[in-house]
Amino acid sequence: MALKKFAQTRWEIETQRVTLYPYRIFTALSIGFGIVFAGFIVFFCLTLYPGRPEHAVSSMISLLIGLGVIVALVWAVSRTTVVFDNDTRMMRKKLFGVLSIRSEKFEDLQNIGIVRNTTGGYNFRAFLKRNKYGKGIVVSASYSKDDDPNAIALNHEAFTVIDGFLAAGFNHGDNQGEAITDFKYYTANPPYYTIKRNMGGVVVGLILIAVAVNELINHSLTHDSDTFHKVLVIGGFLFMGVAFIFGTLNKVVFDNNAKTVSSINVLGINNQTFNFSDFINFQITRRTTNMIYSGTDVKMYFEIPGSNKQKVLAIKSFSNTKKIDRFLQESRYIMDSGKLVIVD
Repeated sequence: MALKKFAQTRWEIETQRVTLYPYRIFTALSIGFGIVFAGFIVFFCLTLYPGRPEHAVSSMISLLIGLGVIVALVWAVSRTTVVFDNDTRMMRKKLFGVLSIRSEKFEDLQNIGIVRNTTGGYNFRAFLKRNKYGKGIVVSASYSKDDDPNAIALNHEAFTVIDGFLAAGFNHGDNQGEAITDFKYYTANPPYYTIKRNMGGVVVGLILIAVAVNELINHSLTHDSDTFHKVLVIGGFLFMGVAFIFGTLNKVVFDNNAKTVSSINVLGINNQTFNFSDFINFQITRRTTNMIYSGTDVKMYFEIPGSNKQKVLAIKSFSNTKKIDRFLQESRYIMDSGKLVIVD
């Protein structure tokens, strides 16, 4: 419990300022790191110089001083703050709580939202109007449960005040929508609107299939392998190639007459259709692979009539998050039958 408390977000609320401490996990890391490596240094020095305590102590002191510097730096990172100052109408991120490493004007901030990762955890981040669905600026620790008491308190106490700061300078003119005259992400054939697909997956799939065929004929990679491993390699390339092609050729179609959105598989297997009336909202999910950003998915959430459950339909992936805003505007425009749409 004590370790969890160290990892929680802390905040300070003043009349015209809110200070957030989102990196307090580094306090626990610095303590754990210091204890483990201090013990290792003592053990290493005593075993390296048996019977020569003066050499052991001398080496031990030098290594412990170096460890102390590293631990101090890690601990200092835990003091990094994100400050929302209503007097200057600026948000500043301060490394070690002292060095200002990033500044943004309040009028450039869109909102504070949740970013969920593929493992199910999430944190809160401040997003900019120029890139609403980008990486964002971390303003909280990471959480694993939606009902985490620290996350709920942070949202109700600190973020409520920050939202008030941002709302005070909100300009409705900044949020004006525009009529859609040309679709960038849909192929329009009224009443059907099909999301454009990136055919690069077909190219990758054909290359993988070509590798499988070449391996079947020439055995370039598996000439010294037994039959089982040859089948495994050829089958693997073939399977991945077919998966890439079918994944690319799957399509999502909006039908304005029937008021439905459908996910259509090339083989006609596991097709799905949802009514506009059951649509709840879009969700933007950032994907990471081994802690490295690998793309952002746009998903639609639908209610299942007659139940309390929801279904999710992934409709498009982006590597450039600045394009998502336009895509959502086109999607809402289609679902609203061509009415002017304002993207929040």
